[in-house]
Order: sequence, then structure tokens, then C-alpha cells
Amino acid sequence: MTAIWQVTRRYISPVVAAFLGGYLFTWGTISLLISGLVYVGNDFHNAETVGFLIAFPIFLIVFFWVFISQRIWLTYTTTFLGGALMTAVAYWLQMLLIR
Repeated sequence: MTAIWQVTRRYISPVVAAFLGGYLFTWGTISLLISGLVYVGNDFHNAETVGFLIAFPIFLIVFFWVFISQRIWLTYTTTFLGGALMTAVAYWLQMLLIR
């Protein structure tokens, strides 16, 4: 049983964290970027285009960062909590825009 746990912890956990954490961090960054650009007066479609253009490099950087980082818990916390926090701030900013 410990061999299965070691394989899961060593090989599967970083892959899952890289995909989910990278996606969440990218989602938070892009939603905050689009909301922020619209809030300062840019057109939504231009802000969306800019966000989509930088989404892939952000995801790629975060994805590889999870694998090369020596501080696993700091990396996981940054990707998951940072992504969730940016998504929450973007949601709040969007509620301000709707009013």
C-alpha cells in the first residue's frame, strides 16, 4: 500500500495539481484582467482578445512551475488560492460593472 501512495504522491499529484492549479490560476488571472480592462474603459471584446492571447503563456508558465518548484506546498497554495482569490475579485468587479 505504501508503494501506491509513493507513486501517487510523487508522479500523479503534481500532474493533477499542474492541470487544475494552472487552469484555476489562468482562469483567475484572465477574468481579473478582462474585468479590470473593462472597468477602466476598454471595450469588452478587445479585453477578451488580450486575455485569450496571454492565457496560454500563463498556463504554460504555471504548469511548468509546479513541476520545477522545490517548495511544493507554496506552489500549490499559490496556484489554487491565488486563482480562487483572483476569481473572487473579478466576480466582485463584474458586479460593480453591472450596477
